[in-house]
Amino acid sequence: MTAVAIVLALIASVLFAVAAVLQQKGTEGIADDDSLGLGFFATLVKRKVWVAGITADIAGFIFQAAALAIGSLLLVQPLLVSSLLFALPLAAYGQRRRLRASEWFWAAVLIAALIIFLVLGEPSEGITQPTLKSWIFPLAFLVMVTLVCVRGSSRMPHGSARSLVLAIAAGMLLGFSAAFTKTGIDAFGKSLLDGLASWEFWAMAVTATLGTLWQQSSYQAGDVQTSLPTVTVMKPMVAMALGLTIYQEHLRVEKAGDVAVILALIAMWLATFALGRLGAPAQFSAATGDTTHTLADTATDASPGSDGPTGAPSSSS
Repeated sequence: MTAVAIVLALIASVLFAVAAVLQQKGTEGIADDDSLGLGFFATLVKRKVWVAGITADIAGFIFQAAALAIGSLLLVQPLLVSSLLFALPLAAYGQRRRLRASEWFWAAVLIAALIIFLVLGEPSEGITQPTLKSWIFPLAFLVMVTLVCVRGSSRMPHGSARSLVLAIAAGMLLGFSAAFTKTGIDAFGKSLLDGLASWEFWAMAVTATLGTLWQQSSYQAGDVQTSLPTVTVMKPMVAMALGLTIYQEHLRVEKAGDVAVILALIAMWLATFALGRLGAPAQFSAATGDTTHTLADTATDASPGSDGPTGAPSSSS
């Protein structure tokens, strides 16, 4: 079952990479004042490129849910950062260039770190239905961080700081959404009524929706090179923290392997952040009026009939 979960997670990663490329493009040109509420969605659904992105996002979520149904959070969520690896050849193709040395280096680091983590760590299943009591502190922390970030962003000007705090809120929500998905899917495995009666299923719907909304807002805030790696790193980190604690999942390592697994995790986050910045579109320069051709343009060049260039990997994972 572990091999099946890995395959499903990798398919989800490909779909999430495509989704974020299209979604970032779909948020371009929206005013800051219109980027936090439900009206933001109303604007986005009128844009074909964003709708194509959210379709790929939903498909990715289905594969992610299937992977979580048979695999642990510690196994599935780290694999989803491989979406950045799938973005690299797309970027090179769209720009008609070879991969840069820095991209090859960080891609190799990420692949090696994932292999070491999976082989030596042997992430294993824990429980699928944590008690409500065990959720009290994590949920209180989630609400507090999200409120502070979203409220704070509304008072910030367009730019990196606004993008960062919205990305933190989105990463937190989407990390929790992965855990809720695992429990919700397990409830549906018993019966349809059990699934619908599961509070985790509805919590998944809320966190996934709000996380996606504020992820789009973080793209719109103007600095995808800040927001993309932040969201990409936070989602698996939050989900893994929940897996190790309230889901009682385990990493099966001997003492000799502890250091290797810890170093692999550190390398994984560093490589993810670096690739996120390399894959994100460069900022528009008000001084020169120029933008750098990046992964954003891949969607236009690779997809006939698309509405224009786009952005970089992510989504509801």
